[in-house]
Amino acid sequence: MSNNVQIGMRYLREDRVAIIDNGINSNLMCKEKIQSQMVIYDNNRCIEDKEEIQITDFQHGTFCALIFEKYNSDCILNSVRILDKNGKGGVEKIEPALEWCYQNNIKIVNLSFGTTNFNECEKLKKLINKYVYNGMIIVAATANSGFVSYPASFTNVIGVATTGSPLSYSEDYMQMGIDTVVPSEHIIKMFDEEIRTSLSNSYAAPYACALIANRLNIDKTLSIKKLKEYAKEQSHIEMVEGVYEPDWVYKAYVIGGKKTSRASYYFETISGDLNEIREKVDTIIAFSMADLEKLEIKNKSAIYLGKEDIHNIDVQGFFWSKETRQRQILYNHYQGNGLEVPVVILAIEDTIDKFYVLTELKRAFASGGYNAYTIGMEPECVLYALEYMPEPVSDINAWKNFVESQVFYKQGDLVIWCVPLEEKDKFLHVYPDCDVQINIYNERDNNTVWFSFEGEKIEKKIPGLIDRKDVGEIYHVIESKLTEEEDE
Repeated sequence: MSNNVQIGMRYLREDRVAIIDNGINSNLMCKEKIQSQMVIYDNNRCIEDKEEIQITDFQHGTFCALIFEKYNSDCILNSVRILDKNGKGGVEKIEPALEWCYQNNIKIVNLSFGTTNFNECEKLKKLINKYVYNGMIIVAATANSGFVSYPASFTNVIGVATTGSPLSYSEDYMQMGIDTVVPSEHIIKMFDEEIRTSLSNSYAAPYACALIANRLNIDKTLSIKKLKEYAKEQSHIEMVEGVYEPDWVYKAYVIGGKKTSRASYYFETISGDLNEIREKVDTIIAFSMADLEKLEIKNKSAIYLGKEDIHNIDVQGFFWSKETRQRQILYNHYQGNGLEVPVVILAIEDTIDKFYVLTELKRAFASGGYNAYTIGMEPECVLYALEYMPEPVSDINAWKNFVESQVFYKQGDLVIWCVPLEEKDKFLHVYPDCDVQINIYNERDNNTVWFSFEGEKIEKKIPGLIDRKDVGEIYHVIESKLTEEEDE
């Protein structure tokens, strides 16, 4: 069997692995194992790396390479240096590094680093989805801080954490997007000396990456979903199966739902006859069981946004429906002492484009340096990279604990919960002490925005459609009121 996998007009080879890190010290490895050494400079050009790593330098990338080689002796390694001697670097260099890997037919990539900066999430998600769509397998270490990190938490990435972590989050790995928990302390040789690598997620990732490479050598047809399932099987801690965030979509075919919001999906859509465009899309999005059942999904992923229960749907790729979120809430183990961030309850009349308001408000807070955990109550939220949460009717405490866990692990600065204006009073009892209440409703040709802050009332009129400038003004009102105490 050939060791090539054809993706469009390009072949990605399973025997070629890239360590994207701070370089590999070729004096500490068999030179025949290293196919190429590249570096991304500040102008994002990828050129041959001729800088020699000194023995006194931080050997992060070298250790990763030695660990990988220890568990996969047949590997052909490629080094792409994007971090400095201290292991620091900008995430903007990941794109040219992955592009070089793709152009050079490298299928497996090890990233023993990431970022917890929420502002990097959306850009990295689109980037990762693009390369995974084109056949690349990416294994990434989660942050040692214990917070959600990117890209390790993405569904399209095999996220890795270490056994023996001193952090007490082991039961919440599912909430962090981690697929496998494996050892990071490995005996490797440097010259004639044996050393043990330190306890770190960084050194768990190349071990998992070697397992993935070995598995692909046996079965070269395995998809990223199958490889994630395999990684879970190899975990030293039992992992929950099949609960994935709907963040993997690169190109989708949407059936049965007419787009009514001015907000943009976080992915590209392709229209036409599915049989003719099948090879161009990775995900089918359906709004009813009738539409979903009449399609032959085959090896595609699927997102189901309908109200009916799911049954008899054969999906070989990733799958998400409202039940996925309900399972996440059920499996959540995090129990804190209540939210320690402001809560904004945003009640919007049904005639107003809530997805546009929410995405623009989330963007405005991000521009101001705030990570807003932005909740909507319709499954369609996920198409706009918003958080879907079902109505908290059966177990309010479980609902609140899950929100608290998400805010903690994602380092949220505030919660924005969008509820139907007509049912606002029903949901206020969940957070009766919320910091801000906002009503947005339409009166004739005007939209009225009504704010309530600890008894203080403010009202603003917005003529016509609500646009980005209008949402920006709503943001400034909220931000100024929430930071008043800090300024005093």
